[in-house]
Amino acid sequence: MHDINFSIYKESPTFLEFFASRIYKLAFFTILCFALVAYSQEKKETNKKEPVVITADKLEYFNKDKIAIYTGKVEAIKGNIKLNADMMKIFLDDKGDVSKIIATGNVYFEQENKWGKGKEAEYYKDKNLIILRKDAEVHQDKNVVEGDEIYYYIDEEKAIATSKTKRVRSIIFPKEKQQ
Repeated sequence: MHDINFSIYKESPTFLEFFASRIYKLAFFTILCFALVAYSQEKKETNKKEPVVITADKLEYFNKDKIAIYTGKVEAIKGNIKLNADMMKIFLDDKGDVSKIIATGNVYFEQENKWGKGKEAEYYKDKNLIILRKDAEVHQDKNVVEGDEIYYYIDEEKAIATSKTKRVRSIIFPKEKQQ
């Protein structure tokens, strides 16, 4: 009897097969990236469509000037952003929408894992920008940025700190390894 040796031989993929597999992976990755960007944009757009809800101890409204002045434990909430202060002056546009907020006294803002404080703050709706002034701080998780003035661009999650009376200070913790 003769021994017959059968071996399974797989040919290496042709250039076309190799190229096609790479194209599929690239297409999947591209679609995934677009989906993540769309989800992020949808989340931002949802927050922009949310109403501003303001509570306080007292309200003075000046219709002619389109200004509302809230005093006493003021809290303004828009979507997932909360702003607190002793006093807030709310400026309305011609449509009656909030265009600007000036907050003074024990100013505090919070958004998800970020929060900040200062003695004064301004919020600009068109830029989705909060400016904290006088002993300003912004925290994200354990990380801290301090300065006389901090510009926090909400949509971009970008902070710019400046100081005239003291140096800007940051405390940055290393990211913990996930197990």
